[in-house]
Amino acid sequence: MAKKRARKAAVEPEAGASVQDKIAGCLALIAVKGLEPEDAALRLDGIGFTSHEIAGLLNVNENYVRVAKHRKKKKH
Repeated sequence: MAKKRARKAAVEPEAGASVQDKIAGCLALIAVKGLEPEDAALRLDGIGFTSHEIAGLLNVNENYVRVAKHRKKKKH
């Protein structure tokens, strides 16, 4: 249930967000549906979202996103 609330909160756009930003946020959530947060962060990074945007969509902090990206680099 907490995940459901977190996703719902993440979908709510910031005040003054453009229609394109709202659509991009919804499509991003569809693209990562069912993925673990770390995998979702990496996929959204690959799509071109910033760490700040990814953190807002996944309801994690920006450092979590940076660590996920660093771990990916370390594996390769």
